[in-house]
Amino acid sequence: MSASGSDRPGVRDDDLHAYVDGQLDADARRALEALLVDDAEAAARAADWSAQNAALRHAFDPVLHEPLPPAMRRTLEKARRGTAASGGGFAPWAMRLAAAAAWLMVGGAVGFGAARWGGVGAPAETPPSLSAALPLEAASAYRVYISERRHVVEVPAAEVDHLTNWLSNKMKTKVRPPDLAPLGWKLLGGRLLASTAAGPACLFVYENAAGKRVMVYLVSNARNEGTTVQFRDRDNVRSLFWLEGPLGYALTGDLDRDSLAPIAAVVREKMRF
Repeated sequence: MSASGSDRPGVRDDDLHAYVDGQLDADARRALEALLVDDAEAAARAADWSAQNAALRHAFDPVLHEPLPPAMRRTLEKARRGTAASGGGFAPWAMRLAAAAAWLMVGGAVGFGAARWGGVGAPAETPPSLSAALPLEAASAYRVYISERRHVVEVPAAEVDHLTNWLSNKMKTKVRPPDLAPLGWKLLGGRLLASTAAGPACLFVYENAAGKRVMVYLVSNARNEGTTVQFRDRDNVRSLFWLEGPLGYALTGDLDRDSLAPIAAVVREKMRF
């Protein structure tokens, strides 16, 4: 995994695409994850691409399983009958029509790189592990939303009951923002995020009297994997993250590890349902 034309030594964009698309074998995946630990920019790109792929799958996967429209089926059948009558193979115009149908089935997603995640002709490979993807996705969400003043959340803390019911329904498990007020952190609200490779995700944002913010990022843990609390620190975006029960958690902010630790302990305790 040497440098590429992107002039980023150590991690090539081609390797990142293969990682996000689940096309690396286990050894290559572990090697790349080790490089991402020291390359926050590449890690952020990988998280962004992973989220984009998940959004594309959510938008276009149903289209791939839809039947061809009746008009297209009739046109193709007419082409087949004409070919059979002439005793030859598909005429060039019929081949072009078939190709056009294939592109239509992709649903126009090729322009967004959907061919990468579609997996046409590619063997199934092991996707990045949830524990590896979790801090990357949390850091990406943090960078996008935490500095927002007016739109940091979709649903404000004043509507916490609605927020709880809405996100619980979307996450398929009970989700309620933990009360961090005793630690000096006021809930601002929360938002639903585009589905990740692991499933739906959401976040809660908190602010203290000094104007600092932390984020509790949650993702579906469908396999009920369990991990210890782990720490990631890249470019002043720090996370304590873990997998427990139906959810994966990432407490993320620009606080040091010792400041995050007591908050994470309360999050773990309050969010055990």
